[in-house]
Amino acid sequence: MYGITYPYRSVLFSLFFALVSPDLFADNLRLDNSQTINSCAAEDATIRHIEPPEFSEENIENTEISADFTQSSSDGTTSLDGNVIIEKHLLRVSADHAHYNPQQNTLQVSGNVHLDAPALSLNANAGTVEVDDYGKQGKFDDVIFLIPANNMKGKAETINADDKRHTTLTNASLTSCHFLDPDWLISAEEIRLDLNDEYGSADNVVIRFKNVPFLYTPYIEFPTSDKRRSGLLFPEFGTSTSRGIELSAPWYWNIAPNQDAVITPHYMDRRGLELGGNYRYLTRSTNGELSGTYLPEDDITDEARYLFRYAQHSSILPNLGLDILYQDISDSDYFNDFSNSLGTTSQTVLNRDITLNYNLNNWRMKAMVQDILTIDTSTPTSDRPYQRLPQLTLNGDTEIKSSPLLFTLDSEYVDFTHEDDSIVTGTRITVTPGLRLPLSGTSWFIDPAIKFSHTQYDTNTNSIASQNVEDRDLPISSIDAGLFFERPLENGYEQTLEPRLFYLYVPYEDQNNIPVFDTNIPDFTVSQLFRDNRFIGGDRIGDANQLTMALTSRIINPDTGNEFLRASIGQIFYFEDRKVSLDGSVETAKQSDIIAELDANWRHWQSNIDIQWDVKNNILSKENYFLHFKSDAKHLFNIGYRKRMDNNSIDIEQTDTSFVYSFNPKYSGILRWNYSLDDRKNIDSIAGIAYDSCCWSIQLLAQSRLQNSTSSTDSYDNSILVQFVFKGLGNVTGSKARNTLEQSIYGYTDILE
Repeated sequence: MYGITYPYRSVLFSLFFALVSPDLFADNLRLDNSQTINSCAAEDATIRHIEPPEFSEENIENTEISADFTQSSSDGTTSLDGNVIIEKHLLRVSADHAHYNPQQNTLQVSGNVHLDAPALSLNANAGTVEVDDYGKQGKFDDVIFLIPANNMKGKAETINADDKRHTTLTNASLTSCHFLDPDWLISAEEIRLDLNDEYGSADNVVIRFKNVPFLYTPYIEFPTSDKRRSGLLFPEFGTSTSRGIELSAPWYWNIAPNQDAVITPHYMDRRGLELGGNYRYLTRSTNGELSGTYLPEDDITDEARYLFRYAQHSSILPNLGLDILYQDISDSDYFNDFSNSLGTTSQTVLNRDITLNYNLNNWRMKAMVQDILTIDTSTPTSDRPYQRLPQLTLNGDTEIKSSPLLFTLDSEYVDFTHEDDSIVTGTRITVTPGLRLPLSGTSWFIDPAIKFSHTQYDTNTNSIASQNVEDRDLPISSIDAGLFFERPLENGYEQTLEPRLFYLYVPYEDQNNIPVFDTNIPDFTVSQLFRDNRFIGGDRIGDANQLTMALTSRIINPDTGNEFLRASIGQIFYFEDRKVSLDGSVETAKQSDIIAELDANWRHWQSNIDIQWDVKNNILSKENYFLHFKSDAKHLFNIGYRKRMDNNSIDIEQTDTSFVYSFNPKYSGILRWNYSLDDRKNIDSIAGIAYDSCCWSIQLLAQSRLQNSTSSTDSYDNSILVQFVFKGLGNVTGSKARNTLEQSIYGYTDILE
């Protein structure tokens, strides 16, 4: 079942379950004793929690009573005085005085009353507990209580639990801070808990911080378990250059057990009032999410602005799935104006598709219709992606008569359409059957393969005569072979040495008359060394007569199989020129660039290095260096550098540094700095500080993000983000600060929870 954690739930209100019922504590609120209680508990001696006794199964119905003095009356009642201790399974009550009436099944206690249950401790002046097996009720006066799971402490004039499993607290207050001098405090005139329906309500609720009231509501309802209820969530606020002062007031709507929604009015000082929403549903076979925002009139652009996204996944049959994704935005600047994430604002397209997948053993079938929305309207229409309406694929392999020989098949039908009527469109059919014979031993493998690719086109244009494209038929043959060597190291690890050869032969066929629908050249990586086509997409099959030589070495923990280090290096040697290209050029180099990768993991450290050596110009044409350290959420460090050359000139050169560092138990610093060395300008900068006390935390961030712009003048969006947490109460300022850090800093997890 879907469920949004309701912020009020962890505050007052799942904490008073069956206040005097040991059975209910045992069944419903059994806690993990390993839970950590924050430092307020150690420093605040107002009330202590002592684990109650856990009786053996044969004694679970017994009650043990001890006192300095006991006196029984002729009517059967018993009075106890001095160090009175009453113990039942998972319940202990101590007091100065007690009076037990067996006829009424009541126990009256007074004088330094203390109760311990697994989830609750309380002190009271006096109280009455009914211990009947059917109706359990009780009342305590002048109560101070402690919930050890989250160190929540409070007081109430009375706590009254009746036999219908309803509990009422009058003039109650609650905090996780030092009880006598709390930094924050919640108070309510009356709190009513319905333990059967698992919800509660409260009147005249006030939240104070540093003794200053900052939130009041005359009435609230809240769940006391995972059961969800509709209601107002905590507001979110912040400020930015592009939006001004922001305030959001989300409202949660519990539509049904399998449906919910959050509706969020969002006021932006510079933009106006926006309405946002998020709807989720779950059925036996389908889950989906619909979200969006709508701003009727932007005060800056005088236009309506909106974002829409719908995503769905359905399991129609065990092997048949349906995925739907539809996205739309009002204009190309939407993400730039309304997002704090550099990853979001750098998007250039939005994918929209419906995909039907069927998997059976080693066979995969897919039917898809796809439209790609180009966000940047300055992109010429002719350069925008094609739509696939539809694309059908069938891929897989199978053994031939239980032999090592495999039959393989890659096939595709796709109809390409385009919003520009003047360019070539049409259909492409590709059928590639093949044979593979994978053989291997303990220290070697060899995998010869042969395929035959048949491709045919049916193209047309609306502005010129139909273009005739001849069918393409090409055989593709390859042999992949490698060896495995390993040796033990003195530290108990094992090192491997894995040389690998890959020979590929594809004859040349002129393909210049074939249109380019979806084909491009991928980045050169180690995995590219072993592909049988240097192009991605079906419009070009590269001619090849080449040999790849590669070497990989790994250092492995033999007990766990975990890799401490993996290093790979490789190069392709060409025996013939490559005549097939996207632009009609011919590649004459006798060898490819040298590509190398290094990945290491050691305890809290992780590093990645990718380099590409241009053998023609004797320079590094690509460099990626990344170092990551994380010992815990408050001690994290990342540093990265990447550089890419294009025609002997720098295309990209950037550094990316980030850290989270706890200066002491309470204060932490946060930094993210993404800088372009080539352009000598900041791309994304975040600086902040976090304060974490035993009962509340605050995180204050300042962000300066380079906006995408076609103008020659750089424009930055400067924003201030705040995350404020009352421990035990939850996040009271929304999650925008946390989300921004999670998207910007690798390995970041919330340090305030």
